[in-house]
Amino acid sequence: MDTSRVSANDDLLGSLYEAVMSHDGFQGFIENFCQVFDLKAMAMIIRHADTQEIKGLWLHGVSKETLGSYALEYAKEDVLAHHMMASPIAFFYASNLDIPQTKEFFNSRFYREWAVPQGVAYAAGGIVLREGAWLTQLMLQRGPEQIPFSRNDLDQFNALIPHLQRAIQMRQRFTEIQLGQNFMAGSLDVLAMPTLLFDEYSRVVHTNLSANELLKADDILRIESNHLFTSNAAVTRSLNLELTNAIRASRDSSVELAGVVLLPRRERMPLMLMISPLRLTGEPPVQGAALLFIFDPETTPTLTTDIVRKLFGLSEAEAELAVALCGGSTSDHIAKERGTSINTVKSQLKSIFLKTGTKRQSELVSLLLASPAYFLEQSQRSSGTHG
Repeated sequence: MDTSRVSANDDLLGSLYEAVMSHDGFQGFIENFCQVFDLKAMAMIIRHADTQEIKGLWLHGVSKETLGSYALEYAKEDVLAHHMMASPIAFFYASNLDIPQTKEFFNSRFYREWAVPQGVAYAAGGIVLREGAWLTQLMLQRGPEQIPFSRNDLDQFNALIPHLQRAIQMRQRFTEIQLGQNFMAGSLDVLAMPTLLFDEYSRVVHTNLSANELLKADDILRIESNHLFTSNAAVTRSLNLELTNAIRASRDSSVELAGVVLLPRRERMPLMLMISPLRLTGEPPVQGAALLFIFDPETTPTLTTDIVRKLFGLSEAEAELAVALCGGSTSDHIAKERGTSINTVKSQLKSIFLKTGTKRQSELVSLLLASPAYFLEQSQRSSGTHG
């Protein structure tokens, strides 16, 4: 190895360990790696060994569309990835060195429809870490105008693996501590809507009280080894892709991105999974993260009289009336249930209109359903923090 390459590798190790506490994570390291080893593109991803689900962490030279098509359509057909999973981990392998260059390979759908259009002539990759079924991988690409990967290249990549393992594990721990200390996780418990907090590795680090109840009540969503799965494999792949995009967007304040994934249910309307980037300032700023909100269109909003009373300055009786109206009850039915006259109910309703600045019942209901009375959780259920 020449002196310039030795110096470059020293700089590369420096950028690798700087990534442990960097707001941009391993992005700088990825970009330096591409420059030192003359790569067209590089990605650090997480792959599920059984389902081939993909979660992108840091990318360079790979567009969001390219990652999306790979994750949703072609990941299962990646011959090099299968070779890596069938071989010892903590080693790099190359398509031009370890994959038979057969006619079948060049005629494969993956090669013709994904690799060639991306301008990929040679690929290399290695599994750096394995945690259960989830594999942290580095995927490297060179174009036809660049030289093929050599055994010397792979030896240099392999020499970096112990450092990669150490840096990745250090950053995971740093992220866990930072998100755990941040007020955000605990404050999610006051939301009535089921909400999950994800770290930059797309791991669930907190479920609020409502999400905890939903996960216990229905197996359509489940958490395994801190990763979220749905009962539909295609939906899970789409969800992972949206999480990847949201987490990457959380590191770039100029990008506004929120995704929606529909989760079908038998004989019921689908659950709406809304994914949003999470940006929290601080010193240092919180690493890439995302929030997932779960909306059930068949669920009747729950309001409590106590918070309605406090928000709008209503009496106890007025708050009970307002909540009952939001639940679909009529004035006649409420009067009959209370054993009071309809005139008493109408008099209380006029007082409610005056205090809330509304003029009719439909306006009142709309106001209450858009207020914190609906979005704030009131029940005293146990927390569902994951870690």
